[in-house]
Amino acid sequence: MKTFLQEVSLGLSKKNKKLSSKWFYDFYGSKLFEQITRLEEYYPTRTERKILKDNKTEIANEIGKSAVLIEPGAGDIKKIAIFLSSLDKPKKYIPLDISEDYITKLSQGFKKKFPKLAITPKGYDFSKNNKLPFKINSSENIIIFFPGSTLGNFEKKDAVKFLKMLKSKFKAKKIIIGVDLVKDIPTLISAYDDKKGITAKFNKNILQRINTELGGDINLNSYKHLAIYNKPKKRIEMRLKSKKNNNIKINGSKYLIKRNEEIHTENSHKYTIRSFKNLTGEAGWRIKKTWVDDKKLFSVHCLHLDKLG
Repeated sequence: MKTFLQEVSLGLSKKNKKLSSKWFYDFYGSKLFEQITRLEEYYPTRTERKILKDNKTEIANEIGKSAVLIEPGAGDIKKIAIFLSSLDKPKKYIPLDISEDYITKLSQGFKKKFPKLAITPKGYDFSKNNKLPFKINSSENIIIFFPGSTLGNFEKKDAVKFLKMLKSKFKAKKIIIGVDLVKDIPTLISAYDDKKGITAKFNKNILQRINTELGGDINLNSYKHLAIYNKPKKRIEMRLKSKKNNNIKINGSKYLIKRNEEIHTENSHKYTIRSFKNLTGEAGWRIKKTWVDDKKLFSVHCLHLDKLG
């Protein structure tokens, strides 16, 4: 709670106001994101699922025997189920999520589905330099599963830092990672600004959490959801635009959000295969295998440690 307050206070005090997208995800936010993944406009989830399904034997071969699978930011943990049965005697599955309640509840059903697999869900914020909530045995076959193009939420330098951290802290031998690809702008925009307005609710959930958890008095109707494509940076940016001058109070402190001022809440970077290869190389990984759908909307990669990195 203290961290949430500190980050909100810092973000709203800046000239260019900013809130971290990780704060979308309380239990309600996680449920909203589940709904987003089922929307007609939101191609990433169904496309990635199809890639995983169509290539599950190859993916299982790349992962290898007796894997310890760690999934940072696991969310609804449905994607790993696609290829879990194809694996050769997996040892353990550790789903990590910022919302501990959510991941613990979901894992209960998962344990019934895979009774022979040791499943230990943990509440963990991988964006912080916190100690891992479990022990790592570096001699094991540690595989990071990082689907959903979550890497796209990071600024480039932070993406490199994150991939390096998976090597140093998690002692990962390989990474199976989902990456969204550069494509036509209308397809991108509609994926983040759907007709039903669920993404708008998801974006505004960050304000709702400030009200509920930090005693804020924000009127959610005073803000408009925006999704814009920043072409030079090849990313979708989600923002909340203030419709009028808003004086808000949070935990005794006051903040002025002026009319037409925007709070930047999320980035979602898009890559080409080449630009992603360059990024991974910088972090000491190399792409061993890439799987792409027929329409070239999305990609899944198997990364190995670069012997030179």
